[in-house]
Amino acid sequence: MTTLVTVGVDLGGTGTRLVALDPAGVLWSRLTVPTRHELAADPGQLITDLSAHIQDAAGGARLDAVGIGASGPVDPGGIIRNDATLPAYSHILLAPLISARLGGPCVIDNDAVAAALGENTYGAGQHSPALLAITLGTGIGVALLQGTTPYRGSGGVHPEAGHIPVPGPPAPCYCGLPACWEQLASRTALDAATGHATDEMATAAAAGDQRSRQVFDRYAGHVGTGLATLITVFRPARVVVCGSAAQYLPLLRPGIDRALDRSWPFSWKPPIAAAELAEYSGAIGAAVLPRVTCPGRNSVSPDGTGPAR
Repeated sequence: MTTLVTVGVDLGGTGTRLVALDPAGVLWSRLTVPTRHELAADPGQLITDLSAHIQDAAGGARLDAVGIGASGPVDPGGIIRNDATLPAYSHILLAPLISARLGGPCVIDNDAVAAALGENTYGAGQHSPALLAITLGTGIGVALLQGTTPYRGSGGVHPEAGHIPVPGPPAPCYCGLPACWEQLASRTALDAATGHATDEMATAAAAGDQRSRQVFDRYAGHVGTGLATLITVFRPARVVVCGSAAQYLPLLRPGIDRALDRSWPFSWKPPIAAAELAEYSGAIGAAVLPRVTCPGRNSVSPDGTGPAR
């Protein structure tokens, strides 16, 4: 009998990750390819290439549905409006075009929503009634889940809460802010602060090197400043840190904790954990999207153990 899978696609600013999950939540395959950025007059080749990657991820299994998490903004109609980091995929009917090409349902949402769903279903956010997920990658993504329902703003728009004003050195952003949280606290910002030697400096910081510790502590303060605002506003039960910078959370916790300090009764320090699904939180969560968006579909039902990794 042919295995039935849902393919989840995480369209990031640098790389695109794909996974295939069966109805029991078992991870059958994973694939990473560079994200395309060049614009094309006709999106046909873009759709052909992405469809081929989806089929590669599915392998010999039967494709049930496709879920896409994309670096936002993603408007309520499912159109990506992100000329800064996803120019090739912006302003086109991506999900319907993929659905027509592959002959099955395709749904799309913000990548932070996808990451939150992945961690909520199989990772560090399981059983949380109010889960705040932040993704520290090329940019910053933010999503709040109440159960499995993402918080939406007016008109169904997902808030781009990675773009909030924060105190600190000038950090002009394409969003228009002169000092933006994304520009100070993304993984991109951390790499710039370490001279693109982040892993080496993390090792040195863990071993006690004071200069390296100061770099991570300063970055942690930027992460914590924005997070403090979100925690004050949303008062989540749990926070999960996703994205490639999540691996450094043990080094960042002292600086983040200091930024969260408040006087009683305003203090609220929920548990903070690194994503258990690591860099595949978004892709696995994208595979959950069809089940959340289309209740009743036989797609990616949790089996209590999570996907094999």
